[in-house]
This record gives sequence, C-alpha cells and structure tokens, in this order.
Amino acid sequence: MKSPISLWKITLLVSLLIAIMGNFSFWAQLIDRISITEEPLLLFGFFIIIFMLINLLLTVFSFKPIFKLASIILLITSASAAYFMDNYAVMIDKGMVRNILATDTHEAKELFSFRLLITVLLLGIIPSWLVFKAKINYQPFVKGLFQKTLISLACVGIITATLYTNYQELSFFGRNNRELRHLINPVNYIASIKSVISQSIGGRNIIVQAIEDDATKKPNHANERKPSLVILVLGETARSMNFSLNGYKRDTNPLLAKQDIINFTDVNSCGTATAVSVPCMFSKFSRADFSYSKGKQYENLLDVVKHAGYQVLWRDNNTGCQGSCERIDYEDLAHEKLADFCEDGNCIDDILLHDLQDIVDKKSITGKSMTKKNGDRFIVLHQKGNHGPTYHLRYPKEFEVFKPACKTNQLRSCSREEVVNAYDNAILYSDHFISSSIDFLKKNEDEYDTALVYISDHGESLGENNLYLHGLPYMIAPEQQKKVPFILWLSENYQQTYGINKSCIAQKSATKLSHDNLFSSMLGLLVIQTKVHDDSLDIFSSCSKTQLAKKQ
Repeated sequence: MKSPISLWKITLLVSLLIAIMGNFSFWAQLIDRISITEEPLLLFGFFIIIFMLINLLLTVFSFKPIFKLASIILLITSASAAYFMDNYAVMIDKGMVRNILATDTHEAKELFSFRLLITVLLLGIIPSWLVFKAKINYQPFVKGLFQKTLISLACVGIITATLYTNYQELSFFGRNNRELRHLINPVNYIASIKSVISQSIGGRNIIVQAIEDDATKKPNHANERKPSLVILVLGETARSMNFSLNGYKRDTNPLLAKQDIINFTDVNSCGTATAVSVPCMFSKFSRADFSYSKGKQYENLLDVVKHAGYQVLWRDNNTGCQGSCERIDYEDLAHEKLADFCEDGNCIDDILLHDLQDIVDKKSITGKSMTKKNGDRFIVLHQKGNHGPTYHLRYPKEFEVFKPACKTNQLRSCSREEVVNAYDNAILYSDHFISSSIDFLKKNEDEYDTALVYISDHGESLGENNLYLHGLPYMIAPEQQKKVPFILWLSENYQQTYGINKSCIAQKSATKLSHDNLFSSMLGLLVIQTKVHDDSLDIFSSCSKTQLAKKQ
C-alpha cells in the first residue's frame, strides 16, 4: 500500500507544472526580449517569482475540504488559458475576460478543437485526475495551519529576496514590458476576473444617469419634410486595410465601389475587443476618458436619439450590444432558425434585413410599436461580420471567391494565405450586406429621407508578427487591430432636406478620425440639438446648413 504524499509536495508539483507548461507564451516572449547568455539570472528570477506565486496561491487553498477542487479548477482553467495564449497569441486582461463572459454557446462551439481538447487533457484533466486520486497526508488543523503559515512566509520571503537581489534588472524589464504581465498564467486571468467581478458588483446598484435633458430634432421645414430613416451598420472585426476602398490589392468592395458613398480612410477604434469598443463608441466619453463603470453609469448615444423623438431599434446577429441598447427596442436574430439564413446555430448577416421592411412599415418589436405617423427611425444592424477564428462560417458558399480558404479554427494549421483568403471572403460578403442595406434604403426613398453609416468595432490580426485574432491591450496592439472602416451614404433627399454638403464631407475622407467622432457626428447627421453635442468632433458641423448650435 502506497504511503500518503505530503500536501506541500502536491502543491509544489502542481505549481511547477503550471509555471513551466502553462506559461510557454510568457517564456517565449521573455526569451525573445532578453539575451539568455547575458542575463540568465533575469530568466531564473522570473521563474522563481511565478513558481512561488502559484505555490502561495495553492497553499492558501490547501485545506482538506477544498484543496482538490481548487487544484482541479486551477489546472483546467490554466490549461485552457495556455491554449488560447499559445495558439492565438492573445493576452488575458479585463477586456478579454469580458469578451469571454459575453461568448455564447455557438461561439464557444466554434472555438472548440481537437488541439484544445489535447491541451486541456494533458495539462489539465490528467494532472487533475492524479490530484483527485492522490492519497494526501492532511495534518491536524492546528499543525497544518502552522505549516501553511510557514510555507506562505517562505514563498513571500523567496519572492522578496529574488526581487531584492535582481531588483534593477527585474524592475527595468517590467517597466518597459508591462504588457507581458497579461501572459503570466494563472495570475493574469485571476486578477482580471477579480477586477471584472468587483466592477460588476459595484455596478449593481448604479442608477443610470441621463447625460442630457434637452435633446430635440432641430426643425427644418418640419411640416413638409418626410420622416428620416437612418441605419447604422455596426461591423464586427473588420479591419480597414482589407477594404479595396482603402487601396487593398484585392477587389473586396465591388458593390460598394458602385454606390455613391464617402469612405473615410484613417479611423481608429476605441478598443481592440467588442466588449470594450461597442460601449465606448456609443458613449459620450472619448477613448481616453471612457471606463467600464462610466459606460454602465451614463446614458449613451442611443438614449439621446430616443429622447429626441426617434424610434430606435437594435437588431443583433452577434453576442448582444454589450449594455448599449438596454433602454431601447432590441431584437436578437443570432439564435433564429430560419433555413434561408441559419445553419447549425450560425446565421449569416442577411438575416438582419429579413422582415425589416415590415418593421419599418407597420409591425412591432417586443410588443412596442416601431412605427407611428411621421415618425423618425434609427436602426442599428449589428453584424457577425468577420468574427473569428471561423471566418469561413461568416459567408455563403457563393462568396468563397478567394481560394483556398482556411476552414478550421486552428489558424496556425493553415497557411497565412488561406487565413487571409477566408477573411477576405467574409469582407466580400460584408460588402454585399452593406450594399444591400443601402439598396433597402433606396427602396424607401418615397416615404423617408434615408442615410446609412457603417463602422466596425475593431480590427483583426491575421498572422502578422505571429499574431492572430484581436484583444491585445490597446497600448501595444498593432494597427491591424485598431484601424477600422468607416463609410457614409446619403440619399439626395436627405442631403437636400438637411442642407448637407456632400462634397464638403468628402474632403474630410482622409482626415484622421476615431470612434471618438461617432457620438457627435451621429447627432449631427440626425440633426439632434443638445448640450452634449461636441461641434469639434462632428464631421458634419462645417458641412451642413442646419448646423447645431450647442445648447448652454
């Protein structure tokens, strides 16, 4: 009969496994940025600190009722985190955790792979099974508590001594490579989860504050004009450099090129992930001033538009509006089972136009009337767009023009050409969808003054510098994850009714813009007068006869 193994030995073994096998991405980045032959102590110092931190964490939970469960959770979660960091070069911070929490079952299914299963099996499930089956020598409570205290003090002492003896090198490297902390497994996701939970708990009792009490649509021959019908197409994971409108070598925008649009060529996103960018871009706050708590605490663009008398609707083919549409009508289409648009839980974006004419004309959403006589309408169409890594699921087969296309979520197993082909096919389909949305508005010009804005939430990495997907901390994210397309279409009637000089706006097409411009520019386009409108951020401000005098 095998004798029981000491508890402290189990914690050391589990800590060693996670420190080495669960941190390949961190060690690879560290080795890439230092000279091992010249700075071996720096590498050793980081190893000791990470090893001792994990051991300290496990020691805190090394009580008989919870130790095995805590170890199993830590092993499986760390193995999953290691898989995504190693295979997609993502970093895990608060934004990434919010993205994970916003992922639905269909998206989770698309991320599943045999390689993920093998990674979790080898680094998580098998070690967890060994821990579960291990006969551990738990000491009496008082004696065990004393031992845990000594071990914890020893861990703290070793970490302190390591920092003290290598302080100059460690602090210098840390200050100049702060982003690497998001690769330290499991510290990265534990700290991020704690922060997200704290913010969520702190936001439970928040009373949403109005940002204005004066929003009105500025009259312009109010008794004569038609009602407005404006669509905002919110793109997903579309990067501007893959739009042929922006000079891309492939013709990914054949239909939009035939539409009378204005294409803005230099636009930065507010974040590198949907959970950050979407609430930020609809907020009155700039990227520099925006925070998760502010996004929850204050009303946003959609609220102001509603206060001004517009009927506002959000139609979604993604994972929701990230809190931005809580006070307007909302329709979730991502989980519909319409054969013409959906297959295996995945719906193409054309579903967003399904029955839209009926909605505009007469039907109701969630029991609330979308229409009223002479009512102005503002509709957000939230695309699935280029959501990865399964780009090939974002478009119908007839749009697979660029071949061969990567048809797996294991992007590293495809050539970069295959990955880009699949991504560009999805851009080609978005070109079709945006153009179809414009055609829809053209069909309604007899009844409405119509306009359309298209803008994406963030971009995407497609293997450049060995990076894939998105979500890197904004400070270090490459341009591919931050540069987004921004397109404007105005009907002739809309231009005439509101005195918009389209040529004047077109002259701004190469101006450096960002999501910061969206809030006030949409107010300008919709001719909504309010004190929260910022003339300096409104791209229409100097190109319209109905300029909005900011209320005092």
